[in-house]
Amino acid sequence: MITPPSPLSPALSDFSGFSDSSSSDDDTYIITRYNRLQDAIATLRDEVVRARILHRPSEPLPRAPQLHLLVHFGEHRPLLFRHKLCVNPEIFDDILDLISGHPIFHNNSNNSQLPIAIQLAIFLNCAGHYSNSISLVDVSQWAGVSVGSVVNCTNRVMVALLDQHDAFMGFPPHDSRDFELARRYSAKASTCPEWRNGILAVNGTTVDLFATPGFFHQAFYDRKSKYSLGCQAVIMPHNLLIVDYALGHPGSVHDAYAFRSTRIYQEHDTLLPPDHWVWADSAYPLSTCCVTPFKKPR
Repeated sequence: MITPPSPLSPALSDFSGFSDSSSSDDDTYIITRYNRLQDAIATLRDEVVRARILHRPSEPLPRAPQLHLLVHFGEHRPLLFRHKLCVNPEIFDDILDLISGHPIFHNNSNNSQLPIAIQLAIFLNCAGHYSNSISLVDVSQWAGVSVGSVVNCTNRVMVALLDQHDAFMGFPPHDSRDFELARRYSAKASTCPEWRNGILAVNGTTVDLFATPGFFHQAFYDRKSKYSLGCQAVIMPHNLLIVDYALGHPGSVHDAYAFRSTRIYQEHDTLLPPDHWVWADSAYPLSTCCVTPFKKPR
């Protein structure tokens, strides 16, 4: 089955008046008109390919959505709830309250969007799984929606969450209670009072990519034999609160180099109180703002 083609493109209709006798002495004119004809043919071919239906199933695909089970899981089986969405039910409700007022979930279309709670559940199910354990088709069957709806829900929730970035990502002031609790934690954990000023910790991890990058894929091949992006996370040790991060370096980039992209590295003189530092492992450089374990001389 092929849909009716579009009207003849201007490039093709204009070429219909072409005459060998009128342009036989102008090679440039011939080449230009020929290229326009080739472009018109390619456009029509692409339209036919898009409109072609290779297979029409005799019966629609049955759906058995399982979204309604999340209500039961949240009340009686929180472990199963976390298995599906990777957050506790209370955290899910908090996130839902934060993003519900975002304008991206409201439009003037006659086709109303899915409830925001369902869109958030679809997003968390996608974000919490990887590789063969998740796909657009799997999520659409689990949620009882189309594949396109899965993509739209995921995009909307990501936009709403990213708009909350500055409300949650920030550096505590020097006189904050978080800094004081971090000092107490460091002194207690290390049994050395002189180490109490190590109020932050940094480490690197990788975010695996779904497929091999099309350009410069060797740079994304990390030491774990995967294609990934590098991520640096700076946390407070007493509550694991992320206060700074750097994301975007290829997975093969060393932690010591990726650490330079963090705000704490670039502005440590103003962000850290005097004589305070960040704990790190031996992959990081030793400096006044970054303390690493003692390295055995070679």
